[in-house]
Amino acid sequence: MQVPGFGKGVADGLLASRDKALEQAAKQIERLPADASIVTYYDEAYPARLKSIYAPPSLLFVRGNIELLREERMIALVGSRKTSDYGRRAARELAEGMARERVLVVSGFAKGIDTQAHEAAFEAGGRTIAVLGSGVDVIYPAPNKKFASDLIESGRGLIASELPLGASPDARNFPWRNRIVSGMARATVVVESEFDGGSMITASLAHNEKRDVFALPGDIYRPSSGGPNRLIRESRARIATSAEQILSELGWSSQSPKQEKKKPLDRNGLSIFEAKIVDVLEAAGGPLVIDQIAERSGFDVQDLFVQLFTLEMKNFVRPMAGKQYTLSA
Repeated sequence: MQVPGFGKGVADGLLASRDKALEQAAKQIERLPADASIVTYYDEAYPARLKSIYAPPSLLFVRGNIELLREERMIALVGSRKTSDYGRRAARELAEGMARERVLVVSGFAKGIDTQAHEAAFEAGGRTIAVLGSGVDVIYPAPNKKFASDLIESGRGLIASELPLGASPDARNFPWRNRIVSGMARATVVVESEFDGGSMITASLAHNEKRDVFALPGDIYRPSSGGPNRLIRESRARIATSAEQILSELGWSSQSPKQEKKKPLDRNGLSIFEAKIVDVLEAAGGPLVIDQIAERSGFDVQDLFVQLFTLEMKNFVRPMAGKQYTLSA
């Protein structure tokens, strides 16, 4: 009331709004199901990685094993509701591979790729977190109600939402929900999505937060592969081919690679320039962008393109996304 321009009427209105909000919050707490909890930003159980995103949720309503929120190794597997056999198979194989390596799978519980990922991880004995675009007492889609109960009761699953109890699954909730899916995870994998699909929003959110993004390459004639192919083409995502490959790139794979003695590359038939490029890539032990190859070989970038194309035709090198090249062998 001491602020110029504000009087008793405004002050009373603010107090009334506060009291109404507190009353509504108290009712929410009273309505909590027996298997539900509220985790606030300041609680120890609040996911550490989620705190660093833009606009982290103030609190999460959760049902299930709250300890899963503390897991360090989380991967988001997301995709279209309209799936293909290829997408469903890939989602399941990726989720099963994550489960075998004890990596928790996060997704949005939507029909299609999300549900396939949750189910495959769970059936493989793994753990999974479903982030809803509705209240945790409003399971959507409806066919997933039994599965939601199984997750909660098993101790290997968790249902989470920032929305209050009773909140319906309105379309506007899902894009905003996606920041929680990507925010919990170290990396996001887009299995299938059209250009304007919700999974592309999840990928953009992850990319903006400097998180790793992977995408499953697909048929150029299939609309649901348009999104992942675009992410790869624009170098906003790395190619995803298997759970082992993704986890290896993240440094999470427990599978020790087989130690095989590499045969020395046969440089017969190569020019001295081509042999020099092969030497540079072999010494790197992995892919290099063309500018790095130019710097280490001392060749002009324009000349390098010609030499690399010739080496590609001779099956010595192969191109990768983002103007990267690596040895074929």
